[in-house]
Amino acid sequence: MNFEVIHVSRGDIRLKCGDKHVRVLGEALIASASTEPSYIIYLDSLYNWEVPSDVALTETEKNDVVSTIRKHFQDCGSVVEFE
Repeated sequence: MNFEVIHVSRGDIRLKCGDKHVRVLGEALIASASTEPSYIIYLDSLYNWEVPSDVALTETEKNDVVSTIRKHFQDCGSVVEFE
């Protein structure tokens, strides 16, 4: 699937894929060095689509979301951590 990061806030990241939307909880951090994470993603919050509501994400979709987020932060020159 082709996900796109559409919004990053200090408490979540929102992505879309076509007309579907997903929200992943996380936490923005103040990194003191370029090698430290600037964001932590809480993987246990990644289980359902936000739109359409209450539809479970497949493992492939979850992996695609993680890859998209990782690439987004790499493109910004930041480090993201997943837990």
